[in-house]
Amino acid sequence: MNDELRDSASNSRASLNGNRLADSAYKSIRRQILEGVLRPGEQLIETQLADELGMSRTPVRNALAKLELEKLVTSIPSKGTFVASLSPVDVAEIYDVREVIEGLAARLLARRITRGEADLLRQLAAKADDHSATLNEDAEFHSAIVKMCGNNLLSELVETFCLHALTLDARSRQMVTRGDVHVLQKDRDADHHSVVAEKIISGDAKGAEEALKDYIRRGKNVLIKTLMGIDE
Repeated sequence: MNDELRDSASNSRASLNGNRLADSAYKSIRRQILEGVLRPGEQLIETQLADELGMSRTPVRNALAKLELEKLVTSIPSKGTFVASLSPVDVAEIYDVREVIEGLAARLLARRITRGEADLLRQLAAKADDHSATLNEDAEFHSAIVKMCGNNLLSELVETFCLHALTLDARSRQMVTRGDVHVLQKDRDADHHSVVAEKIISGDAKGAEEALKDYIRRGKNVLIKTLMGIDE
């Protein structure tokens, strides 16, 4: 009986460890896809990914199966597994989730922001609103709101699913979340980030949430129209 218990416990530990490795592989590969490190059409070789991640092929295979369900990779019989292209629908879904998460983060931060955080937020907003601002400045502003809001789960969700500022790099025609890429926004003259920042700093929780949601919706609409080749 003791041997059976030991075997059961050992199997449970092995299963738990396997799930953790598969989850780690999933998060890492997903991040690389969304950040453009792994590009659309690129073949994903299990042995190569396993070596890079320092694990066996089994958790990598499980991670790829999960990513295929999310339409981020596609398997072609007799050819292999490849990175799929982000469609306008995929981008819309990412922006919809961003809208909810970042809107909530703005509302939470407005209720608890400190003087030091307010000063930092104003600085980041000014950089993000500058005409020469790139995606790095935009992403830094959005990431700061999530990180300072006081809800660790929201921050973890953003990091796990790579829900940073997202746009299209016109040079490579790839979706990116970081880099010296100018954000696709038609009304760059408007100080959208500063508006959001001041709503948060003033303690207007509802106004901050709506202002940030509105900015994200604007960005989504512009990006999707660009992907679909529609001129405004």
